[in-house]
Amino acid sequence: MTDRTSPDVTPRQAPGTLWTLGLLHGELRARHGLSLHGYLILGALAETANGAAPVAELTDFLGESGGRMSYVLREMQASGLIERDRYDRDRRAVKVMLTDTGRGMFADAERTAREIVGRHLVPGSDSRPC
Repeated sequence: MTDRTSPDVTPRQAPGTLWTLGLLHGELRARHGLSLHGYLILGALAETANGAAPVAELTDFLGESGGRMSYVLREMQASGLIERDRYDRDRRAVKVMLTDTGRGMFADAERTAREIVGRHLVPGSDSRPC
């Protein structure tokens, strides 16, 4: 990795996708205490009509194992970002609902994401760091 302030980097160069995602993850952690996974989960919930989705759908969306997803959701629930409950029609299935706190967190994190991506990722850039 190259330091962003390195004299080797001209002002027109921008980090590639991989580097930008790393920067985004770090900024989400620093500014919001939120992982990239957490941001993606909040975003997926925010895009639904009622702010809710089955855990299985979120697991498929992220390509995660059930155990890993359970861990991430447990942390998010402890932070008050989401709530989990069983469906009435199928008590085996769990749904995740966005809380008002989670909705606010996503709005703040989305501003951060747009800032980072807008500043560091330009159309046509490759995935190599500068």
